Amino acid sequence: MSDIEVVVAQPEQAAQFLEVLVASFEAYRETLVPQSSVFRETLTTIHDKLSAGGGFFAMHGEEIAGVVLYQFKENALYMGRLGVLPQYRRQGIARLLAQAVEQVALKHHLPTIELGVRLVLESNQHLFKSLGYEITESHSHEGYSEITWFKMVKRL
Repeated sequence: MSDIEVVVAQPEQAAQFLEVLVASFEAYRETLVPQSSVFRETLTTIHDKLSAGGGFFAMHGEEIAGVVLYQFKENALYMGRLGVLPQYRRQGIARLLAQAVEQVALKHHLPTIELGVRLVLESNQHLFKSLGYEITESHSHEGYSEITWFKMVKRL
């Protein structure tokens, strides 16, 4: 989408970030089991994540269309909380946000980017596979015996 600009999210923008994040996950509130931990995020947790790692906004003019967070790990960058508002989906915004995170990893000479994706969110798995990510591990949320999510990794 050519009229989308990806900009750095500042810790003092935690309220706007959280608002878009929760709105982008709202459709999954009642369908994901267990419920996404995104609904337990607070202004403080988002502020802290933006301060310790970083994040981006995808801007459509003055409106925020999507968000993503990243955290530094040993020899990897963790991409999390990627959310795009429903009215902006399927326009390449998630791809732009993921590419912005990739640029951070390259800038810091990190060899991999990691993320977690729910087993039931097959479209998300397909998106990340199309961006060069591979499923490397299967996991279960606490209290569940069956697989509920995958770790995906992109080697840079």
